[in-house]
Amino acid sequence: MQAKLGIDIGGANLLAAALGQGILMREPSAIAQDRETGRVLAVGLAAEQRLGQGGQSVALSRPFTNGLTAVPHVTQAVLASCILTAGGYPDKTDVLLSVPCDLTDDQEEQLVGLACRAGARTCRLVYAPLAAVAGSFMNLPQGCLAVDIGATATHVMLLCRGRIYYMKSVPTGGQALDQAIADYMLRRRKVKINLRTAEQVKIQIGTVWGPGAPPKEMNVSGKDTNGNPVTVKVSSTELYGPLETPISKIIEAVWLAVAKIPSEYVKSVFSVGIQLCGGGALLDGLDKIISGVTGVATHRVDEPLSCTALGLAEIMAALPEDIPPAYRNVSEIYIKQVYLSGRGEQNE
Repeated sequence: MQAKLGIDIGGANLLAAALGQGILMREPSAIAQDRETGRVLAVGLAAEQRLGQGGQSVALSRPFTNGLTAVPHVTQAVLASCILTAGGYPDKTDVLLSVPCDLTDDQEEQLVGLACRAGARTCRLVYAPLAAVAGSFMNLPQGCLAVDIGATATHVMLLCRGRIYYMKSVPTGGQALDQAIADYMLRRRKVKINLRTAEQVKIQIGTVWGPGAPPKEMNVSGKDTNGNPVTVKVSSTELYGPLETPISKIIEAVWLAVAKIPSEYVKSVFSVGIQLCGGGALLDGLDKIISGVTGVATHRVDEPLSCTALGLAEIMAALPEDIPPAYRNVSEIYIKQVYLSGRGEQNE
C-alpha cells in the first residue's frame, strides 16, 4: 500500500508518483460516462477500452482543465481511480495534488474536499510549476523561472531564494496548438482532420523555429469538403503561421515574468535559465524562440512529462508533519522548509 502519493491531473494525462518508486501510474485523462445518467463508468485506459464495448450508450471525453472539471462527481471519480490504480488505499493514503497558479480559495477547498471523499486520508495542494522545479533539481535554485506548458494551460512561476515573486496561468496549452493546426488544414488545405490527427502532426513535424533546420513533411489523412477520404502532404514550414498565435500568448506570459525579475536576482535567474516542462515543452524550437525573444537561455527539463508528478513525491517527503489543517496549499511552506534545511542554493 502506498502511504503517500503525488497526483498530477492534467488535461491530457493522469500521473501518480511515490518517493523512491518513480511514476506509478500514467494514463490518459479520459473518462467513459453513461450518456443517460452521466455516471462515470471508467477512467484512463479502461475508459478508452470501455468506449468500444459500450456502443452508443457510452460517451468518452477528456474533461479536465487545470485539474478540475465543471462536474464535481467526475473529479471525485477520477481521483478515486488514481488513488487505487497507483496502489493507494481508501482513507489510508495521503495525497498531494498539483494545481494551477490561479486557483481560487473556493476551488482549492472544493478540490481538497473531493479528494478526501474520493478516499484520500489527507489532501494538500502545490502549484504545478513549483512541483515541476522540485522534480527537476536536486536543490531548489536560488533564482529560477519555470514554465509548465500543459494540455489546456501554461503556468509560469518566478522563484527567487525562498519566495515566489510572480506567477501566472494563461489558458493556452498543447490543445490550442492542436486546434490551430486543425483550423489551418480546413481553412487553407480544405481538409478536415480531428484533433488527435492534428496532435500527431504537431508531434511529428510541428516546429516554431526555422533557421538552419531542413523542412519536414508527412502525409495527413482526413476528409475533403464533400466528406470524401483524402490524403495530403503537409510541410513543417506551413505550420509556422498557424502556431504563431497560441505560441505568442505563451511567450507573452514568459516575457512578463522576465520583466518581474528583481534586479538583485537577475544574475541568478539568467544563470539557471528558463526551465520548460510539461508536454508543450516538447514542441520543436520552442526553447530557441523563447530564448531569442527574452534573451534568457531556455532549457527543456530532462523529463518534461513526468517532472511535476515526481516533484510532488519529493515535496511530500520534505514537508513537516505538523502542518495545520487550515493550510490547503503548502507551496510556501515547502519553499521555506527547503531553505531552512539548507537544501536551497544559497550562493550568488
